[in-house]
Amino acid sequence: MQKLTGLVNYLALQAAQIPDSGLYHGRMGIILSLYCHGVAHGDNRLRDFVCDILQDTADEYFEGDISLENGLSGLGLGFSLLYKTGMFTDDLNDILYEIDKKIMSFDPRRIEDLSFRKGALGVLFYIKARLSVNQLCRSLHKDYIKELETCIHGRNKDTIKPNMFINSLRQPSWQMEDYLDKKTGLDNGSAYYLIKDSYDKIFSCKQCQ
Repeated sequence: MQKLTGLVNYLALQAAQIPDSGLYHGRMGIILSLYCHGVAHGDNRLRDFVCDILQDTADEYFEGDISLENGLSGLGLGFSLLYKTGMFTDDLNDILYEIDKKIMSFDPRRIEDLSFRKGALGVLFYIKARLSVNQLCRSLHKDYIKELETCIHGRNKDTIKPNMFINSLRQPSWQMEDYLDKKTGLDNGSAYYLIKDSYDKIFSCKQCQ
């Protein structure tokens, strides 16, 4: 438990400084892992601290990337999952309006990459997770969603599964206690150990159902 506490404190310090805002390798992923850990272990001080870090994340992103791994869909999924944890009760349509608008500016017919982490399947995973939130979604248009689904199903036999996100994360080759001076993100980084410890306890892999 002492090793886990050290990792939590280390990631909390790193989260406020890391320039990458993405889900897999950046700040959003670290925020999600820390907050899930706080919920799973009843750490209210950690949860309050993470809320403060989140404030600037929605405004910092690379507009040309709509992927789950590094782009807008990853931020959208992060906010949707944090909403499900009870982190905030704000209207996601307001929080994600600009992000959803930029995602819909990409014509689904022109998205060549259909993969989960970097392509169209990941975008659809975010949208499905967003629609599963107990809140009316107005910032994503039904026609766009239908067209995206049609394009994917016409060229890719893969279907959305609830555990696709958590199963797509790679475990680091090093042990949890060796986190110093290592990558900090969810994928192949220190935050992986926190999210794997708490994710199923909170979501039970049902975020897309």
